[in-house]
Amino acid sequence: MRCVAAVLLALISLPALASAPPEREHERPNTDVSGDVTDKSVIQQAVRDHEADPLSKEARTKLAPMLLAHFDDVPYVVCLDQVPGLEDQGRLGKALLWQMVFGSGAFIEQNPGRANDREAYMLAGLQSAVRAYRNVRAKDPKKTIPLFEELDGMEREGKLREHVHAHACVKKP
Repeated sequence: MRCVAAVLLALISLPALASAPPEREHERPNTDVSGDVTDKSVIQQAVRDHEADPLSKEARTKLAPMLLAHFDDVPYVVCLDQVPGLEDQGRLGKALLWQMVFGSGAFIEQNPGRANDREAYMLAGLQSAVRAYRNVRAKDPKKTIPLFEELDGMEREGKLREHVHAHACVKKP
């Protein structure tokens, strides 16, 4: 994941996320970030907590840095073709990109036998980002990203896998 993380870090500055002025703070002290980060249950809970409230102060300052460090050596691809322009959608867009990273990594850890199934882990990451988007919209319906409105509809119709398959970032010969 190092090359993916490097590309994403170039696009999404984590310090910018941490220093961005919060519009609304939601403290969710669910994950013990001082806990054993090699404990997969701690990591899985951190992924779920980030998904539940990706714009929270805890997500920006504690969860995202911990998850980035944890998944740094996990070799997987996050396909930006699935979410074109998302990195330009402010804090929410950046938080959703990170959720794709974290959701994909969590899937691989939970399903090590499928670590090479790109479509499966990409779908899991995108589904996680869609759930995070729904959580943000439930708290603030004014926060919208047209692309994620479409992806949410695809997920509800059971068509998100088709979208992932069509945008799998596979090099063509």
